[in-house]
Amino acid sequence: MNERRHPVGRWVLRISRACAFLSGIALLLMMIAGASDVIGTNLDIIGLQSQPVPAAFEFMATMMVVTVFLGTALAQARRNHIRVEVIVDRLPPGGRKFMELVQHLLSALMWGLIAWYGWKSGIHSVSVGEYATGLINFPTWPARLILAVGATLMTVQCLFDVLGV
Repeated sequence: MNERRHPVGRWVLRISRACAFLSGIALLLMMIAGASDVIGTNLDIIGLQSQPVPAAFEFMATMMVVTVFLGTALAQARRNHIRVEVIVDRLPPGGRKFMELVQHLLSALMWGLIAWYGWKSGIHSVSVGEYATGLINFPTWPARLILAVGATLMTVQCLFDVLGV
């Protein structure tokens, strides 16, 4: 991977690793919140009063965004995304290289659009103080900003992949 040799590429890879670590922490927190909510709602089975975790659903939705969007850039850098290569494997090396370039360009375009609208939505969400109503008014703007950060990081990674092809 050429981006690992370039100083900016190494910096992007370090950020991707840190984000993937945060993604794993978010997954762990989702499991804890989900298990606590299920146990809390079923306490009446053993004769105790049921007490679900307030805002568990909203928390888990936010953590799902963290898990998905902060982990994609590292998966892209490591080439761990699912690829269907039925036709590409039959192409000559030049054709494979060209198809890889097209794939990285299209991915950069798609993730760039997601990042653009994510930032737009995230900034608006922060400015109006958006939250999900419930027992606890749970802020939704962090999830929107995290989506934008993750999509931006993925866009940068795809552009490094274009340069490395």
